[in-house]
Amino acid sequence: MKIIKCFEKHSLAYLNGLLCKKALFVFFIFTIFLIPSKAADTVIVSGTVTDATTGEPLIGVTVVVKGTSQGVVTDVDGNYRLSLPSTDNEFLLFSYVGYTTTEKLWKGETVLNVSLAPQLIGLDEVVVVGYGTQKKSDITGAVASVSKDRINNGVATDAIQYLQGAVAGLNITPTQAGANPESGAVLLIRGRNSISASNDPLIVLDGVTFYGSLSDINPKDIESIEVLKDASSSAIYGSRASNGVILIQTVKGVKGKPTIRYDAFYSIQSVANFPHLMNGDEYLDFKQGADVSDEENLPLTDSEQEVYDSGSYKSWTWRDLIIQNGNSTRHNLSVSGGNDRITYNTSFSYLGTTGIVLNDKYQRGTSRINLKSDMNNWLTLGTNVMLSYTDNSGATPSFIDVFNKSPLAVPFNPDGSINIYPIADEPRKLNPLEPLLYDDLNRRYAISANNYINIELPFIKGFSYQLNTGVQYSSTEKNWYHGLNTNLADDIKGESRTNNGADHSYILENIFSYKRDFARHSLFLTGLYSLEEKENKNTIISASGFSNDFLSWYGAPQASKYTPDYEYSKTDLISQMLRLNYSYDSRYLFTGTVRRDGYSGFGEKRKYGVFPSAAIGWNIANESFFSNAKESVNTLKLRLSYGKNGNQAIVPYQTLSQLGAGDYNSSGVPQPGYIPITLGTATLGWETTYAFNVGLDFGLFNSRITGEINVYNNNTEDLLLKRSISAVHGVNYIFQNIGKTNNEGVEFMVNANLIQTRDFSWSTNLNMSTIHTKIVDLYGDGKDDVANNWFIGQPIMVNYDYKFIGVWQQSDEILAEQYGAKPGYARYDDFNKDGVYGPADRQLIGSPEPSFTWGLTNNFKYNDFSLSFFMYGKTGVLKANPYKDRTYLIKQNYWTVDNPTNDYWSNASQANKYLGKGNYPSVYENADFVRVKEVTLAYSIPRKALNVIRLENAKVYFTGKNLFTFTKWGALDPELDNQRAIPLQREYILGLNLSF
Repeated sequence: MKIIKCFEKHSLAYLNGLLCKKALFVFFIFTIFLIPSKAADTVIVSGTVTDATTGEPLIGVTVVVKGTSQGVVTDVDGNYRLSLPSTDNEFLLFSYVGYTTTEKLWKGETVLNVSLAPQLIGLDEVVVVGYGTQKKSDITGAVASVSKDRINNGVATDAIQYLQGAVAGLNITPTQAGANPESGAVLLIRGRNSISASNDPLIVLDGVTFYGSLSDINPKDIESIEVLKDASSSAIYGSRASNGVILIQTVKGVKGKPTIRYDAFYSIQSVANFPHLMNGDEYLDFKQGADVSDEENLPLTDSEQEVYDSGSYKSWTWRDLIIQNGNSTRHNLSVSGGNDRITYNTSFSYLGTTGIVLNDKYQRGTSRINLKSDMNNWLTLGTNVMLSYTDNSGATPSFIDVFNKSPLAVPFNPDGSINIYPIADEPRKLNPLEPLLYDDLNRRYAISANNYINIELPFIKGFSYQLNTGVQYSSTEKNWYHGLNTNLADDIKGESRTNNGADHSYILENIFSYKRDFARHSLFLTGLYSLEEKENKNTIISASGFSNDFLSWYGAPQASKYTPDYEYSKTDLISQMLRLNYSYDSRYLFTGTVRRDGYSGFGEKRKYGVFPSAAIGWNIANESFFSNAKESVNTLKLRLSYGKNGNQAIVPYQTLSQLGAGDYNSSGVPQPGYIPITLGTATLGWETTYAFNVGLDFGLFNSRITGEINVYNNNTEDLLLKRSISAVHGVNYIFQNIGKTNNEGVEFMVNANLIQTRDFSWSTNLNMSTIHTKIVDLYGDGKDDVANNWFIGQPIMVNYDYKFIGVWQQSDEILAEQYGAKPGYARYDDFNKDGVYGPADRQLIGSPEPSFTWGLTNNFKYNDFSLSFFMYGKTGVLKANPYKDRTYLIKQNYWTVDNPTNDYWSNASQANKYLGKGNYPSVYENADFVRVKEVTLAYSIPRKALNVIRLENAKVYFTGKNLFTFTKWGALDPELDNQRAIPLQREYILGLNLSF
């Protein structure tokens, strides 16, 4: 290890020196460009660029003299004019999005017309596949790409927003929708494999494993996103690849004159689907509306009655005090360009957001520089560096408190200060606005750097070596102080907590590649040896008992109780990999991969895992017997893959028995002590997924329609299962390699250019997928684990509860009494039909995760106007609706004697609480939905106007997000994972894109 660290140190120093030299070299090149030179004799060449299929002229085609930055763009009639030196034999490059780039030799003629052929996306598109790229026609695995239109035209503050609804088999469930894009989301590729370990996919940024937050990545820096879903495509990453892999490539520089791009938008946000809350009069009816018996009426408290009698409650609501209209602004500036030796792209971005909940604020600043230098024809150096700063400071009122606080309260004192106890005779019910009195700091600084050297060995044709060095570091400050003006003033005299953390990781990868074509044979070999280390540290100081608020958390040393703590973890990963890609005559394809990973967190004899996979492909459309069908079916490829991947995503040190602090009191004197916190499992090892995939790729009518179908079946064994055990051991659980799960499903994706004329175009993208997950085995005895809601043959995530079936009516009075209920009480299903309610009446009530997802995008363009329309949906979802709880003051259709409804029970205090032990069984509702996620109308300034103002491109756009949601769900947002969190926001965005 010392040798490795020494090598890393010296190699980084060496790279830093090279970067300085490169910077000087860039300055030297730019200086040359600025030196005026003697004008040479020139010739004007002109022509028209047209579509090879329709003959229509193409607007905005880039015409560049090869090897220079000299070029023009075709006008509205497809015409161009270019001034060239009188010497002939110049190569001109004609490039246009959606068409094959064409190179023409100019021999001195004054007119040169060119026709561009539409690009056969299904055949020639280059896709990132991990440690390299491949033509889509050569891929044997299940690799999905986020469309370029979605990345280029979508309006996103986070990379996750590009992925949501865009990839078949990828289900994204947001956990909170506040101002902070880091609020998080659950990403599942082809469902859940693991029960207790993480199911998060592996994120790879610019070829290196990325441990930071996806929100650190500026969305405008993203060039492409690929999702590796089956064993053949993801096995190259071995460990952690059982949950799939998301590959993100950032924008790199291209040869040509410097291009400056500026993008900005401003948005306003409002809460969507907000329910009707009780006002003071409705609250009084609710409190006094129990028709079951007078004893169960819920009268107002004395302070509530006083407020009601005064009428002051009519001037405000908790919604008015806590919820506001939000706004967001973003600015992004980038500069890119280069020449034959050096290409670069650098960007600076700022995002500032004010959320819909008071004091919910977020700021993010990022910068990036991607630099590539071709030192000669065999040596390339490069660096991709990202810096980010985020500030999410400020304690916000709990959003859920909007729904459970009495409207007959006194939120402010006479002097305008926040009243901590707004209901004087119920001191346990605190003011939701109290967090505004807290000091709160939440900042993070992060850097991610990937430096690489690529050597094309001149004496072995086709052989190359690349050294990747990736370093990531983040520092966080999370401090808060609840002072003497809060509810903590009387008992513990204020409280504080400071948490300073640092996360560090590095990776060193040696990648060997050999790529050659021999007659009809094509060979591509990739080898890898890598080292990776990840380290996490946190220093935590808790304090209570402050004499004043002057120093906030800085006064912790003077507090009466001062408790320091420290957290630390470190893991290492060593990997070797070999991949073979072979193609015969572009018809028969084979991919074989073997990867071996060693993880420090596993037992001594189980640290290493070997993960092989194999895949075959058959390009049927390239067979001679298929030639007659080529005009209608130009791409048809059958794929088959099988292999295994590993998962080690559990908290480190589970193989070791650990002790934690357990201080005790001896004769009134505190004494240090220790208690067991982890019961180690020395034999703990890899969780393994065996994945099978069969797929069909197709392209119709010269690739006007392209798509794919995948059918998969994944079996996961030796689960890293958090098994409950008797507390007699001193701990309640232990991790073991035990249990099995199964995932299966079908995925379908189609892209279609439906209309393509000179003035109008219409393209569409549709993806659909089914997802079925089940537990095959738990402990080897075929038994369920009811305590953890794990059931053999059922999904990993299920609802297991009493089933609400309506309300007891007056005609049911005798039968209701048998169950301890009365007319107006909630009625539940007597599942075992024994005449009483008990634990045995709990039953499976669907799953909170979907069985079917889909997404649809339509892009329209008419001359300089464009319209994009994106919607998606989920079905098969059944969730608990927490807002149908009598503690939430939402206006409901309550049962009364005069309104004997089955929608909602009586207002009686026990109407939903008579099952014993304080149970409030949930009401489960269908959470399927269809959402109009994003609609964007854009106008591109015409070329003639751009020439006048000397701009390359200019576009203004208006976007509406989350405009409509069609659902039967009775709460705020059917998609949100945590229904008590900040919900979906409707957003209107006005933006501008410029380049010059």
